[in-house]
Amino acid sequence: MSNATASVPLLAKLRALALLRCPSCRVGAMFRSPVHMNARCPHCDYKFDKGNGYFLGAMYASYGLSLAVCGIQTLLLLLGGASTLVTIVAAIFTACLVGPCFAFPYSRCAWVWAERDGHLHDGEEDVQALKRAYMEARGMKPKPPIDPP
Repeated sequence: MSNATASVPLLAKLRALALLRCPSCRVGAMFRSPVHMNARCPHCDYKFDKGNGYFLGAMYASYGLSLAVCGIQTLLLLLGGASTLVTIVAAIFTACLVGPCFAFPYSRCAWVWAERDGHLHDGEEDVQALKRAYMEARGMKPKPPIDPP
């Protein structure tokens, strides 16, 4: 976990996450509308999108959140005495339309927060460790990193 976010109380983090705020400053909005995400924080200029495929994992989180919303709604309908047909139609509607629309911004926000707190990494450290282990196993000297000009 990074030092910048380690001292922030959990309740403050959860509040900022629920309000879809920047993980760095907890002030700037991550979304300018329900479906349009800002590229950078309007307050501290933190970059939210790290490149192609960055939000692939957030898609899975969105699916899980959509199913949770659908499950809660189905349970409430069944406990409320709704007919099976009404429950099935409502569940399909929720799973296909309402759930993803609700889950989209929260899954992306949670993904950026998890990355910011150090719970995710891009795999580059693993690739470098494997290269070093391969070279050491063959008695080769690892090449020093080349700094770009």
